Amino acid sequence: MMKPNLSPAGLRLLCAVILSTVSLAHADDAAWRKLLLGTWEGAVVGDEHTGARRATIRELTITLDRISATDGDGRSLGEGSYRLAEEGGLLTIDATGVSGPAMGQTMLGIWKLEGDTLRWCSANAGKPRPGDFKTRSSGPYLMVLTRRKD
Repeated sequence: MMKPNLSPAGLRLLCAVILSTVSLAHADDAAWRKLLLGTWEGAVVGDEHTGARRATIRELTITLDRISATDGDGRSLGEGSYRLAEEGGLLTIDATGVSGPAMGQTMLGIWKLEGDTLRWCSANAGKPRPGDFKTRSSGPYLMVLTRRKD
């Protein structure tokens, strides 16, 4: 087995680059969280252009560390933690259920924010992250949400 030939100075430089990358990702996550704070309402739709409503989301609340939602009948859809990042030019969201039907499951998604409109496309737990903003019959599901002005 060949050992890498890395000097102590080179190792320090490599560690500094890795740590700065992690720090930048964390800073982006914190900045993005602030953009998403608030109460949203909307629906699961076919795609971002046609807007055919498939299910109503009465209220989706995003705080700095949690997301909770209720459906059109006011029933809780659960609560989860979330992580934001950027991957391949897409903004990503990984939501993990902490209560409700998705408890302990992680759903991979993508999101974009245009003014007070949030588009969030989420896969079912255990499925790959979607690559576009479109609902398919067995997932992923596109939510188009509008920030509520209380």
